[in-house]
Amino acid sequence: MPDRREVVVSGMRPTGRLHIGNHWGALRNWVSLMDRYDCYFFVADWHMLTTGYADTAALRANVREMVLDWLAAGLDPARSVIFRQSDVPEHAELAVLLGMVTPLSWLENNPTWKEQLQELSKTKLSKAADGEDHKAAEGEAASRYEIRTFGFLGYPVLQAADILLYRGSRVPVGQDQLPHLELSREIARKFNHVYGPVLVEPQPLLTQTPKVPGTDGRKMSKSYGNTVDIYETADTLKAKVMSMYTDPTKIRKDDPGHPEPCPENPPGCSVYALHKLYTTGWEKIGEDCRAGRLGCVADKKHLLESLDGPFSAFRKARESYAARPEKVDELLAEGARKASAAARSTLDQVRRAMRLR
Repeated sequence: MPDRREVVVSGMRPTGRLHIGNHWGALRNWVSLMDRYDCYFFVADWHMLTTGYADTAALRANVREMVLDWLAAGLDPARSVIFRQSDVPEHAELAVLLGMVTPLSWLENNPTWKEQLQELSKTKLSKAADGEDHKAAEGEAASRYEIRTFGFLGYPVLQAADILLYRGSRVPVGQDQLPHLELSREIARKFNHVYGPVLVEPQPLLTQTPKVPGTDGRKMSKSYGNTVDIYETADTLKAKVMSMYTDPTKIRKDDPGHPEPCPENPPGCSVYALHKLYTTGWEKIGEDCRAGRLGCVADKKHLLESLDGPFSAFRKARESYAARPEKVDELLAEGARKASAAARSTLDQVRRAMRLR
């Protein structure tokens, strides 16, 4: 019999339709992993609540939109398990049990906890209108955006449960995500030290993730409103590409340009960054830009030609899946059934090790 393949576990928070930063940063890699690993890909809707609990009106719609993007991008429910986190309650039970052995200091020292508190504090204060009472504005914002919650503080425990429940030996991460995975590994080690070798310590599956700038040169993010979605119509794609940040020092088309990040153009040209991902012969484009042989308008039109094929193919695939909305519900239900079977097996071992059985 062939050796059992290693298990890969990964998930995404449902924020709606995905952008090309999500595609190049994770989704494209997920598709490539299905042939080599037993893959569990889940919609992390409980994780969405850690910071978005106050507004869930669009949550169900966002789940559907994201899964449609997954399918159109090539995730195959016949070669992977695709499911919604909240459909498998074993995630919550294992998180409770792991929380019993997780020191509070590990969670309080989590860099993400500290960074998010600082970032959302800045966001709250920036929402205070000119002339408005500062303390009143801060109080209103705090009540609306409060994230000093048990759920947010403890999200690393739920994250560890997400992985350990499926005996995930590999987790696809970028270099910057290694500390997050290490916390899951520490929780597994602590549990195994107390109760015996029950849980598999997940190892990183390092992935190269190219930087994908937004239309304005900053990091592509929905919060900045600078995304290029992987599902764009021909018209919306054209509008976004033609408005992209290039090089403010290139006033005329025959001026020498600075396509790469440099002192003259610190963010670098967003158009050129996308050429590197989508255009064959992108090196020549950079040479022509630097030599003043290529104007920004012509450059953007060239990028649109490069994007036409991939975006058209994605639109066609996505619209095909969207025409059968019941299929999304069916595949999530089937995925939950498969995930639950694996989750129950692990949880039974955990309960026995803790003398709960």
